[in-house]
Amino acid sequence: MTTRSPLPAPVRVVGRLLAAIVWTVLGLLAYFVCQGMFGGYRQIHSQLLTTLGMITIALAGGLAWIIDERRPHDDE
Repeated sequence: MTTRSPLPAPVRVVGRLLAAIVWTVLGLLAYFVCQGMFGGYRQIHSQLLTTLGMITIALAGGLAWIIDERRPHDDE
């Protein structure tokens, strides 16, 4: 079994910063879609976008719950 060497600290910091930015943008986009901010634009199928946004948020919440349930908790 091979072990990977950990990445240098600056690379980890930049990676985490980029990941935080990407997740923030995706979260804002999901929020805007679900609030209907793009509503009324038939050319971009806004009703379909709203439905897909709500489904995506529900799936992400379910995935987060499943991942959290699989982690060992100290309070148990």
